[in-house]
Amino acid sequence: MNSTQKKSGSSTGLIDAVNGRAVRIHPPSGAYYVPKTGWAHFWGRCLDALVVIVVAVILMTVLNSLVQNLALGSLSLTLLLSDGLFFASLAGIWFVVLFVYGMFCGTVGSAGDAAAGMRSVRIADGTTSGAWLGGWRAVCWSFAPLYLLMAFASALSGGSGDTFDEKFTAVDLRSGVGRGAAPIRDPEPAAS
Repeated sequence: MNSTQKKSGSSTGLIDAVNGRAVRIHPPSGAYYVPKTGWAHFWGRCLDALVVIVVAVILMTVLNSLVQNLALGSLSLTLLLSDGLFFASLAGIWFVVLFVYGMFCGTVGSAGDAAAGMRSVRIADGTTSGAWLGGWRAVCWSFAPLYLLMAFASALSGGSGDTFDEKFTAVDLRSGVGRGAAPIRDPEPAAS
């Protein structure tokens, strides 16, 4: 199996009855899926980034307010007197929010997944990453500042690259196959 087939699953010669896009197959299970288009994937991930940023900023603001008002007792004084400890606390909040959001994404899906009608799944068998791996995937995204640029480039090329990891792809839940409809034979290869 070459790297293109590994990334996008096995080609089937079938198309989705609703949107006409190529249908792929999870090799071991034989389940069909339609990869999500690049633009929808890009905007879904932008929404995920916005959710993480908003939640982290709210929690950081609450911490700052508690420290400024000395509501945490001696801990407030410690954080006021030590910039390093204060910024380490802010970084801790950032990574906890990322990890928890990733755990949520790995089990039930993210806000971006719901808005874009997609789901990140393993190409091999169609399962989600789960809480633990989902959390670590989210933390790794934060170390890839060019992730959105990569998703944007993928959108321009019409791809659906969900991650740097070739084991996962974004599946279109609004496609006919995603809603349980059977795929149809692609008439173009038959006409050739």
